[in-house]
Amino acid sequence: RDDDGLALSSRNAFLGPEERERALALSRALRAAHDEVAAGHRDAEAVLTAARQELAARGVEPEYLELRSPDDLAPVARVNGRALLAVAARVGRARLIDNTILGDEATRGDS
Repeated sequence: RDDDGLALSSRNAFLGPEERERALALSRALRAAHDEVAAGHRDAEAVLTAARQELAARGVEPEYLELRSPDDLAPVARVNGRALLAVAARVGRARLIDNTILGDEATRGDS
């Protein structure tokens, strides 16, 4: 990650200053989901809603925002144990992706 939290990617070169600020919505969405789980909210819809709100606040529409099992990528309804949160969105010309592991030990550290 860059110092500002943006995932490192060659596609970041396509982002102007304003687009780069909007692109930070992806990492902020992951952090919001992390915080939701850390606060004890395990329902997938609550976790995804927290992430969607961060994206929407910066005018970013996700191509996908998925909560999956990290073992087999099956959809999960609750974060029981660990779960993979993955997001993709277009910001300007760049298609950006980011992901994090939520739950158990992941919520206690810096994901």
